[in-house]
Amino acid sequence: MSNKEDLLKEILEDLKKKPVEKDYSFFGLKFNPFPLAGLPRFIMPPLDPDIDEKVKHFITSTYKEGEYGGLTIIGEFGMGKTHLMKYIQSLIDELTVLARKRKIDFSAVTCFIDRPEDTPQRVVHKIIEEIGLDKIRKYVWKIVIDKLAADKADFYEKCKPRYSLIPQREERWHELFEEPVKSNYLEFLKRFKELGGNFKKLQESVREIIKKEIVDDSALADRYLNLIIFADEKEADISWDILAGYVSKRDIQHKEIVFLNSIVEILRKVGFKHLYVFVDEFEDIGKLSAAKKTNYLLTLVTLINRERRWSVIVSLTKDILEEEIKSEPPLYDRLTTQIIELKPLDISKGKELIIRYLNMAREKETNSISPFTDESIKRMIEISEGNYRSFLLLAYNSIEIALKQRMPQINKEVIEKAKELRGI
Repeated sequence: MSNKEDLLKEILEDLKKKPVEKDYSFFGLKFNPFPLAGLPRFIMPPLDPDIDEKVKHFITSTYKEGEYGGLTIIGEFGMGKTHLMKYIQSLIDELTVLARKRKIDFSAVTCFIDRPEDTPQRVVHKIIEEIGLDKIRKYVWKIVIDKLAADKADFYEKCKPRYSLIPQREERWHELFEEPVKSNYLEFLKRFKELGGNFKKLQESVREIIKKEIVDDSALADRYLNLIIFADEKEADISWDILAGYVSKRDIQHKEIVFLNSIVEILRKVGFKHLYVFVDEFEDIGKLSAAKKTNYLLTLVTLINRERRWSVIVSLTKDILEEEIKSEPPLYDRLTTQIIELKPLDISKGKELIIRYLNMAREKETNSISPFTDESIKRMIEISEGNYRSFLLLAYNSIEIALKQRMPQINKEVIEKAKELRGI
């Protein structure tokens, strides 16, 4: 190919062609189940049953005891750390749904953070973003309205208009605590204003509830207040800044702790008993400057020490755990209540993984590794060195090559071509 223009022309011509429908029934499959980039599309249980046991113990112990727990998942890049974290998160989320249906005591919130950021402050902010500002607003309002509804007479005496209500309006006043008004803070404010209620007194009452039920810090209490109570809808600050602005550079560590405490308290007040925070690629803290790293690690220890009703699950490489985290014994102890180390695939585990993926694309599940062979799987383990991502990528490319060449079995030669295709 002579130049860039020719390459662009050829790519455009290929894009114009309609995609050819591939028929994987040649292998008894409905599609190629292996991920194109070696990144799993489906959440699967771990191959090692010991890992399931550790996960079960971690979830039940932290939840039942209502105490902090740290789970560290270690492994090299491409070993499935993120996938395992997603699996544990899905377990906790599904447990919450199932437990509610069966009236079993388990109700937890999970947050997944892709990277550790450069400060714990940003991690706390990410927790809010993951939960969702709208949900936080909804939860705060539920806490407030339930308290107001518990003593309607007192609320009326504090917030009634300065003038006497006509009978029709007195009747409508009770509508404030009936659905659909009660659960909708905007509708509540609208009706409250129509009734001529004392807005200043409403603000005072709500602020008092927030300080008593959620957080005693006046500055943060006012920020939660501004999420739900405002004189005019146009004045409503629905942006993230209304909460994020609370943590300024002044007294930052104390404010991070207060902020996290308030979020956990909100969740608990609306029925969630534990918060599980997943922080992926925790090895990125190794890229921070020495000063930033020290501050980060010390602040994280303080956050964990001051708020016990949450748990942290991190993933990182073994060298960072040994070189960076172990140098801070308090943090190491708190992050490693339990450790799960992901080992490279061996031939037995490789076969099991192949069967799991193939069964997703079969009409009926079997224990067959076909179209792969013992020999081809052995070669894939050798080439990938047991790395999950590399192994799955080889499997994807092997299926595509064998299909194109109409080879009913994937032998060593096909694996070698798949290796060349990746350039390894």
